[in-house]
Amino acid sequence: MLSNLKNVFRPKSIPQALALLEKNSGSILIIAGGTKLLQTKNNIVQELVDITGLELNYMNDEDGLTRIGATTPLQKLVESQKSKNLANGIVSQAAQLSHRSKMIRNVSTLGGELVTTSSLSTLYCALLVLQAQVRIAGGEEFALAMNIFLNKKNLGGGLLVEVIIPAMEPQTYAALAPVFHTGKPLLCACVRISLSKRKCQIAKIAITSTERVPQRLHTIEEYLEGKPFTPAIIETAADKAAEQFIPISDSLASKEYRQEVSHSAVKKALLKCLDHAESAI
Repeated sequence: MLSNLKNVFRPKSIPQALALLEKNSGSILIIAGGTKLLQTKNNIVQELVDITGLELNYMNDEDGLTRIGATTPLQKLVESQKSKNLANGIVSQAAQLSHRSKMIRNVSTLGGELVTTSSLSTLYCALLVLQAQVRIAGGEEFALAMNIFLNKKNLGGGLLVEVIIPAMEPQTYAALAPVFHTGKPLLCACVRISLSKRKCQIAKIAITSTERVPQRLHTIEEYLEGKPFTPAIIETAADKAAEQFIPISDSLASKEYRQEVSHSAVKKALLKCLDHAESAI
């Protein structure tokens, strides 16, 4: 673990936490649940800032936005009725897919999952299509879109305090479709579709198992927009998605296998949105 750890700080307010982080010379690490820390071998970190006392464990609705605190446990997102009702339940489903163990989900936090996001993160993928933002506290507070957050997460002492998810507009539907191997999702497609008169107006499609972090499939989104949302169009979109998708290889699956199964994942997620739409008529 952390062979040179000397101090653990437990600030009671965000300003206190930021003051500790201001002296960061690369030897300070923020923790909440600490589940990723158990897997860490690091002889540089000397101090930990435990943010579990900052009252960031919440899920609130406000002015058409859902605000989720950074230290909210993943299991709370799995079980919360608010989470299950949000965006056809994909936040709840993605949180459950983040870890197989309920015990780990009880400790692992939303903020921790995002700042350590890997290419397999179903939760990041779901938040990407929902166009979520993260709120950062630092010298001043500001929000970043999810798709640029990871490129700017080292914010000179800034602290991720909450995730903000806008409410979906009428006739907007979301779904995810994982592909499993030995109980783990080796790939997951997440989609959000807005319809008008059975035509796709807005499409957001993202997929895991791409280089570094999950990525949007912009070309497929553009293909769907303006077209009738039918099984035939969905089939073609899935074909195009499999062609555009550039997967990784790892211990779970080769890039060739992921390329092959990406078609069925995208197709299944889009068909789920079609089912949601037809059920709402």
